[in-house]
Amino acid sequence: MATFIVEYTYDPSQTERMDEIRPRHRAHLSALYDAGVIRLVGSWKEPAPGALIIVEADSSQAALEALANDPFLLSGVISKRVAHPYTIVFGELA
Repeated sequence: MATFIVEYTYDPSQTERMDEIRPRHRAHLSALYDAGVIRLVGSWKEPAPGALIIVEADSSQAALEALANDPFLLSGVISKRVAHPYTIVFGELA
């Protein structure tokens, strides 16, 4: 297993839809965290809304596939997803 950062870019026109779906989105990510697939999740609002998820997977494609059933993705509020290989050098996640 390797570590990947998955960066989400949210569609800013979908704010109300995001508010409606957020509880299911968080429950889904929480289950992946409990299963050890996700190590960290965080988001930001500016300059454009997005999120960063640290995922354990075998490849960038597998990292994206691990998040394929995210309710935000399925509902179309994520406009872009990118997975980057990531090496944790030190800190709590190392």
